[in-house]
Amino acid sequence: MWKFFGSVKSWWYLVKQLTQVEIIGMYKKSFLGMAWMFILPILAVIIWVVLNGAGVVNPGETDIPYPAYVLLSTSIWGFFLEAYKSTSNLLTKNGRMLIMSEVPFEPLLMQKIVVHLINFIIPFVVNIIVLLAFGVRFSALALLFPISLLPLLLLGMALGMVVAIFRVIMVDVANLIDEGMKLLMFLTPIVYTPKITASWLEVIVNYNPLTYLIGFSRDLLTSGTFYMPLHYLIFSGVSLIAVAVSFRFLLKSSSIVLERLISN
Repeated sequence: MWKFFGSVKSWWYLVKQLTQVEIIGMYKKSFLGMAWMFILPILAVIIWVVLNGAGVVNPGETDIPYPAYVLLSTSIWGFFLEAYKSTSNLLTKNGRMLIMSEVPFEPLLMQKIVVHLINFIIPFVVNIIVLLAFGVRFSALALLFPISLLPLLLLGMALGMVVAIFRVIMVDVANLIDEGMKLLMFLTPIVYTPKITASWLEVIVNYNPLTYLIGFSRDLLTSGTFYMPLHYLIFSGVSLIAVAVSFRFLLKSSSIVLERLISN
């Protein structure tokens, strides 16, 4: 841990420069620019609301109006998924820099985290506005919401670092996991509530760590309550261990990864 933050501190200027370049590069060729950060989550909500209205999706009883529920849930899911995506592309997008310079993994990983947080915070304003518009009133415990997202960030990074290695040495495995992440969303209470009538899906949801990590943050913000706090703490600890093991695995595999990057 000390080595990680020490390395980030030494390379902080590079982290800032790479962050600025990536944020500007993401939107400079787009006519709407950063407005897409607000447009995409709204479009996603409209789709799910239409499906719910047509009877295609039966989410169950929600404590807050369904549009607000699905917008918040998909945003929290997106927080986890984008942490995975950005970290899983760490080596392929920075391969040339790793080969041609002595830049360590730590500042590159931190840069991905910073970009991810920026991309989440800006459109999250839409969530707050929508929740207020639907009459949701926040308690003082809602201030803990950003902290409650930390296990999701760690778990996404842990999976991403492992897949980053696979993306260099075993591309098919990485692609398979990418597709699996799309399926995982539908096995997590995002567009429906954790109370499920289908027995087979209920078993999967009950053993899915994201059920508790996402549900805890969602309820903390909207109702000021703690959803399955013991399960949340257990899987938070698992996330912390997973990110430490994954980072160690990334460092141990560095020689193989760099060799494969050079040969490619």
